[in-house]
Amino acid sequence: MLLWQVSHENVEIYQDEDGWFLLFKSSCQHLLADGGCGIYETRPQICRDYENDWCEFDAPAEEGFKRHYRNYEELLSYCKVRFKTWGR
Repeated sequence: MLLWQVSHENVEIYQDEDGWFLLFKSSCQHLLADGGCGIYETRPQICRDYENDWCEFDAPAEEGFKRHYRNYEELLSYCKVRFKTWGR
């Protein structure tokens, strides 16, 4: 599944101390010019659950990454090394 996800434009995957995450390098279509949410009152639950106590403006997110894969080839190379029986 992760190989499929990271095969898409502007989607990356990383691991930090909390686990594995997808990184979408794109803006939300509801983001206002001032950085606010244009649908704040009716925003999806995932947005409601998200806490903005830390932001990439505080420090580059990459500083906390244990692993970071920008595309299919990078993640596939990791899988082949990590899982010795990969592809057999």
